[in-house]
Amino acid sequence: MTIAPHSDALASQVFCDLTVVDVSGSVATSYASKLFADYGASVINVEPPEGFRTRRLKPMLSSGDSAMHGYLHTNKYSVLASRSLFQDEPVASQADLVIFDPEHLPNTDYLTDIAINTCAVSWYGLTGRYSSFKGSNAAVHALSGLMRGIGTVEGPPVIPPGYQAQMIGGLSAFNGALGHLLAQRLGNLKTPFELDASILEANMCFTDLGAINAYNENPLPPRMGINRFPPTYPLGIWPCKDGWLGVTNLTPGQWKAFCQLLDLAHFADIELFQSSVSRLESSDILEPEILQALARHSAEDLFYRGQAMRIPLARVPTMEELFTVDQYVSRNAFSQVQIGDETFAAPSTPFRLFAAPPHFGGPVAALGAHTQQWDGAP
Repeated sequence: MTIAPHSDALASQVFCDLTVVDVSGSVATSYASKLFADYGASVINVEPPEGFRTRRLKPMLSSGDSAMHGYLHTNKYSVLASRSLFQDEPVASQADLVIFDPEHLPNTDYLTDIAINTCAVSWYGLTGRYSSFKGSNAAVHALSGLMRGIGTVEGPPVIPPGYQAQMIGGLSAFNGALGHLLAQRLGNLKTPFELDASILEANMCFTDLGAINAYNENPLPPRMGINRFPPTYPLGIWPCKDGWLGVTNLTPGQWKAFCQLLDLAHFADIELFQSSVSRLESSDILEPEILQALARHSAEDLFYRGQAMRIPLARVPTMEELFTVDQYVSRNAFSQVQIGDETFAAPSTPFRLFAAPPHFGGPVAALGAHTQQWDGAP
């Protein structure tokens, strides 16, 4: 059965002939299917009577709808499951790919019986020593080692908020599924595939050296405090007289230029400070003067002057400034999401094809809005 696309631009998009079904609606499966939907795939959410869990995630709009759900589910279809627990949903038999979370879908026998492409996205994978464990974003941040280095020396590590770990897992699942679908189209894969995407394994990309050090039984590096990330210094987001500046100094040339920018020439040629590691070890000496110098300038002025001096700096907007940054506006970094009678700005697709551009924002389907468009026949 063919469903009319959400927009006439769909026909020119790269995934316009793909049908993807999400039967779980976790943040990870939702983000994986979102990337397909952004480039024109027909993505069908098969939802239970109460809707996907993402419909209840904060922050909430004034209407009571979830803004997070809106961000994850633009340009998708919502179909009510024919049963309260997905077992043999007819919609799945029409899909090029079914994405699911085994925690939300304990029985996958039907998917095997109909020989459909599947991608399981779970916290720790379908097999292995952690596969039966309950997961969370915080647990993944801790197990990957990412969380250990964040926070003050004296206090506990800081747990990153939000759903980043699941979104990285969803991105990894999208990459794997896309590669297998392409292999099928090229004739290099003759049978349906069953992918197993682990959110923890996907997040290990942030701590590749940590895994190597653990394997070699090297000692764990200490937590050195706010804006102190070995082996690079200065590295972090720093307050200025007006606004915030992202600073990275690695090479001796960058350090000398940074000292010139901040009128700290007395530090520029000291032999000890030509090494990034040595600067980190001397941060108690350097940091007070760096902070005093930054407090005399606006972040925007330093950014543009530093850019001309080839210093890796980034203007870091506040939440109030975020939607007015010139380069973000020029690049369509944020798009309008429409859910019910409300519209809000959310991040656009993070990667672009210029000959076949993605959706920028779009509508969000009400629960079960497209159930009648599917007749249930395989």
